[in-house]
Parts: sequence; C-alpha cells; structure tokens
Amino acid sequence: MIGTRGSGPLCFFQKIAAAAIIPALFLTPAVSSAAPQEASTFIKDVVPNYRTDEIPVIRSDVALFDFIPEGKTEQIKLTGIYPERSFRFYSPKDEIISKVTVTLKYTPSPSLIPQQSQLNIFLNGQIQKSLPITKEQLGNAVTQTVELNTKNIEESNRMTIEFVGVYTNNCGNIANPSLWLTIDDSSYMSFNTQKLRLANDLSLMPAPFANNLSPNATTLPVVFNGNPSPALKKASGIFASWIGTKTEWRGAEFPVYIKEVPQAQNFVVFATNDSRPEFLKNLPAFTGPFVTVVDAPNSLYAKVLVIGGKDEAEVLTAAEWLAVNSQVLTGSSAEVKDFKPLPNREAYDAPNWIPTNDKVTFEKIAKYRGQLRSSGLHPAPISLEVRLPPDLYMVNKSNVDLDLRYRYTKPTSGEAAQMRFLLNEQLVESFELDPKKNSSSFTSRFSLLNGLANMWNDTSVPTGLLGADNLMQFDFQYGLAVPGGSVENCKSVALIPSQVEIDPTSTIDFSGFYHFAKLPNLNLFTVSGFPFTKYADLSETGVVLAKDAPAAVLTTYLNTMARLAAQTGYPATKLTVVETIDKGALKDKDILVFGENSRILDGIDKEDAGVAIDKIKQGIEKSLTKAVSDDKNMESVVAEDAGIAAIVQYQSPFSDDRSVVAVLGDGQDGSFLINKRLMIPGDLKLIDGSVAVFKTNATPTSYNIGPTYYTGSLPWHQRVWYSMLDQPVLLVLFTLVCALLFAGGIYYLMHSLIRYRSRRHK
Repeated sequence: MIGTRGSGPLCFFQKIAAAAIIPALFLTPAVSSAAPQEASTFIKDVVPNYRTDEIPVIRSDVALFDFIPEGKTEQIKLTGIYPERSFRFYSPKDEIISKVTVTLKYTPSPSLIPQQSQLNIFLNGQIQKSLPITKEQLGNAVTQTVELNTKNIEESNRMTIEFVGVYTNNCGNIANPSLWLTIDDSSYMSFNTQKLRLANDLSLMPAPFANNLSPNATTLPVVFNGNPSPALKKASGIFASWIGTKTEWRGAEFPVYIKEVPQAQNFVVFATNDSRPEFLKNLPAFTGPFVTVVDAPNSLYAKVLVIGGKDEAEVLTAAEWLAVNSQVLTGSSAEVKDFKPLPNREAYDAPNWIPTNDKVTFEKIAKYRGQLRSSGLHPAPISLEVRLPPDLYMVNKSNVDLDLRYRYTKPTSGEAAQMRFLLNEQLVESFELDPKKNSSSFTSRFSLLNGLANMWNDTSVPTGLLGADNLMQFDFQYGLAVPGGSVENCKSVALIPSQVEIDPTSTIDFSGFYHFAKLPNLNLFTVSGFPFTKYADLSETGVVLAKDAPAAVLTTYLNTMARLAAQTGYPATKLTVVETIDKGALKDKDILVFGENSRILDGIDKEDAGVAIDKIKQGIEKSLTKAVSDDKNMESVVAEDAGIAAIVQYQSPFSDDRSVVAVLGDGQDGSFLINKRLMIPGDLKLIDGSVAVFKTNATPTSYNIGPTYYTGSLPWHQRVWYSMLDQPVLLVLFTLVCALLFAGGIYYLMHSLIRYRSRRHK
C-alpha cells in the first residue's frame, strides 16, 4: 500500500510515485503480444509496495569543480568580461533530490564597491539567491552556503554563478583588471537524496538499469542460477553490449552472481522455467521468450530485469529481441513472438564510424541538435567527434577533402576575428573573418600541405593527424576592444554576443583509402576493439569461455562486450560463444579468449607462433609469477604476486589474416585489475604491441614480440611502398636508382634529339 504521510516537497513526489505505480499494477503487458495474466498478480501481490518516505535519506558531498562540463580545473576566476560559470548535475529517474546546497569559497577583489557588487546563483535559469559583497569580505576568503529550490530541479540541471562587479561609480570599464572574483576548488555541493520506487515499466528503459545521462559509469549486476551454458553466455553478452550502446563513453561494469542475489541494487536475471532464482519461484512459467521488470527482493526501491524463456534458446531470442527492439517497449512485460533476427551487417558499417566510401555531411556527424552552433562574447569551439575504422591505411593519400561552409556574426570593423580549425587539439589552419562579409553561407578552404594556392570550394585535412578517434574543432575568436573614457567624456559599451554556425551541408570525404593493418597491435584493440569491431554485430567474432569460467572472468567478458559496442554503437547480436576450441566454429573468425591463465589457450598453440609468445603463455599459466624474457624486446614481464593481468594478441592458427586476443587475469585480483582498466579508456590508449601487462598501481607495460602478420589488402604498388617504409636504407637506394634511371632516360632522350637535329642540318 502506498502511504500518504509526509509534508513539504517530498509529498508531491510521493503522489507522483503512487500515481505511477498503481496503474502499472493492472497494465496488460503488450509489446509483441500480451504476457500471461498471472504475471500482473505476481507483480502486484507477491512483493509489497513500500512508501517512498520509508527509504532512507543519503547525504553526499561532491566537489563543485567535478560538475564543470569542460572538465575539472584548479581555480575559477570571474571577471567583467567572463562574469559567469556553469555547473551541471543530474537527477536520475529513480531518485529524488530532497535538498541540495552549494557551499562557495571565494575571494573578491579588494577594489570592488561593497553592496553594489554581488554574486547571483541561478538554477536552470531561475534565480536562487543574490549574495552581496560586503566591505569586510573585500580581499578576504569568504564561505557562503546557499540552498537551492528543489522545485526547480530537473533530470539535467545547470547551476550558474554570475559575478556582478562594480569598482567605480563613474565611467566603469568591464575590462578593468581590478574586476575579479576567484572561486576556490574546495567549494562543494551537498545532496540529500532518496531512491524512488519506479513503476514496473519497460518504456523507461534503459532506466533504471543503465545511466545514459550523467558522466558516471553504470554498474549492473548479472545473475545466473548456475554456471551459464554457451547460449546464456551469448545472451548475457548481447545484453551487455546493448547496455554499452546506451552508456557509450561513460563505461559499464557487470558483476556476475551465480546462485546469489545482490542487495539493494538494480540487476538483471537470465532465467528459464527449470532454472530460476528462488525469489522468482512465483513468477508464472514462461510460454516463450519473455522480458519483464519486477521488484527486487530485500529492497525498497530496486528493480530486476528478467530475461527468460522456456529454455536457454528462448532466453537467447529474448536477449537479441531486446537489443534491437528496445525503442518500442511498453508495459511491465513483453512476450516475444515471430521474431526474425536481422541479417548480418556489412564490414565497416558501424553506426558510430564515419563512412569511408563517399562524402559525409556534418549533419550526419552531429549527435545532437545545436551541436553545430555556438554563441557568446567568446563562442565556445564547435566540436565534432569523428570515429574512423582503425585499419584505414592513409599512406596512399596526403589529405582528406573537407568542403566547409559556415556563418558568423560580422566582426566590428577594425577588430581582429578569425576561425581556427583544430584536429585532435593541433592547429591545422586559421584565417581571418572578413568584416565586410554578411552572415550568409559561403565556402572556403584551408591550404594544402603541398603549399599550392587555395582553390575555391575545397579544404584539406592532413592525414598524419588522424587516428581512430578524432576531434574536429572550429574555434571562432573575436577580438574584444573595450574603449575607456573619463568622467567628462564617458563612453558606455554594450557588448553584443556573437553567433557562429557550421553549415550542416558541409562535407568531409574519406573515400579512396584502403583497409590494411600490421598486426599484432593491441592499440587497435584497446582503443577501437579492432579486429572484432570490423563487423559491428560481431558476426565474425568467436568468444572462448571455459565451461566452468568463474564469475570474475564472466564479468571481464561482459565488460568487454559493452566496451566494443560503445565503440560501434551496435549490440553484438551475431556473436559466437564456445566453451572449447572448435575449429569448425572458429574458422574464419577473430577469436576473443577470456580466462584466468593460459590453460585455455593450450588447444590453439601454433607451431610457428614464436618462442616469445610461448613463454608468455607459460608465464600466464603459472599465475604470472615468473619472469618472462625475450632477448630483443623485453627483460622482465612479471616478478611479483600482486594483482596482475595481461592481454595477448597473435595470429589465429585457423586463418592467416585472423587474430587471437586473450584477456587474462591472475585470479580475483587480476580480474579486478583488468576490469578496472577496461573502465578507464585513457589507460588503454597507452597500450600497443602484442603483449600488455597490467600490475597494481603501475602504468600498463607493452611489448612488441612474436611474428607479425597483416589484415586487409593493398594494390601491389602500394604494398611495395609499404614494405620499404620500415627499410630506410633500402628506400634511399630505391630512390637513387629511380633518380638515376630517370636522369638516364632524360640524357638518352636529349642525346637522341641532338643527333636527330644534326642529321637534319646535314
């Protein structure tokens, strides 16, 4: 029963919760078809509905600078020209913020006029409080606490601090250096939060199971009633990858529970009629692939996502259906009928990757509305993320064509203004904004690397700056000259914000490149998931997991699936999962192995894999406690018993252009370590070579050992050129030979021409 006690703003949310829950108890589940009627009885009667005010209040203090959208900084200085700073915080659907305060620690300039100078605090555009700067505060550290109005709180919130500084009553200048106020990094925000019991409604997905709003990572436990079969392992991998597409760069972790249930936390269960956790014993028998949301046991608010079926094959069908049909979910449950799996995807067609077979408009690259616009006295740079296939071979072309169109507010005559184009934070080119131009659309270009004159309607991006993950920025800079004055001749200045925009019809063209890569190269795997992400649905990926794989290894597997899907933007619906080495199942596939040691790798040893790789395998098999050495490239890999993990890549024994990547941890500590690293993309960008070793409290170490191999294809002339890139002496000799042959040809031609003319004169 829903309680009605309480007072203040909390009662409002209680009434909403009650209104949302009670109708949901009687909903007839209908997505693909109606669920069994007994399911609503289970949801309604078996687990009681608790009052929201019985859920305890959680108090948390968070550093204010953690909420800066642009990233944490050491200090904030507000001035007359930069008088505002914004901070973002979030309120999930399953949480109520009953009280929030901000404690500001700041120092105002001693030159300010008291009372006329002030700090204004806004929440989502609504004024919360104005803090006058008093005489006693000038030049001193000040601490002030402001309580924000919870009625103004939304899912995504922006708190803005505005500095109004006055230093003179006559003819002030906003550019005066005495106008300043600094905010210290010890400032913080305090939250009183309560978990909210949501209705059992699939339309809320991915909430409350995944975070796709705030920058925080998602932790979602996965429950099995026993050691999962290959079908359940695949089903859980598909589900984890689907969550990865929702959490994107935020990261996701999936602690695995076998015959256990997590406490007071949202989680997901994979169940059949014959194998289900005890708390689901009253859930009606599945009559087909089934997805439902129920209340979690031993919790006042948590939810359980149940993915079930009569048998494991139907559980797999339900997981695949959920991954590709989540946008049409409604009601508390859905029974899947007549589901037809989608066909395999083509190579390099990942939704998050830029197509490389034709021009692409900026409209397709932009992820949200308004991304191509910016405004303000100093407009923030317009940023676009450009993800490319990691095996794009860029030696055969020196540039990428960029057809750029943009509009901007006409700069004031006599003041400098320019647009800077940056690629991965490196300046590519900049040019002046013509004050005679109006704000209509036009096209321009940057200089080519070869120094040729500019050509209309064309821009070139140097490929040497490009990688798999790229950031293009268009930074419009306006000079700001604020004229001064005197008491007798005071000049008022009204600053007009500038508006800039990149035309959505601008294009970038990556066509004409080949796909070719030298392996092993773990950097391609850790940054972009290559070679597995070549096919976004992982249709040509085989995963090897031992039959009795422990929970920690299963967690590593699920975390990796989420990370791969976050790169591609598509769930791994065509994944192949096996428990033993099966040449028939793994032939013509890239193989991804998860284990605690190298025992699982023994069946795929390759005779010519190299002595160094064999030593790595032996070292992992012995819990990575012995030193592993290679005369040329490495002296010591491991010499301690602390948490250790490794990633190894080498050529598949079943296909010459395929890879084996093994993600290995040494027991619980090693698995914890590798999973922690998988949550920190920045650490993984440091990895390359064929072997990467992770140790507690240490930077990952990479080694380039073992034989090399290639994936993709190049024309013969490009292959010859590529083979010479690693042989500088041979390249010089080849260049000299070509020069001699060319000079000889010219000499012979000129000599023949002279002889011909001599004969004619005779």
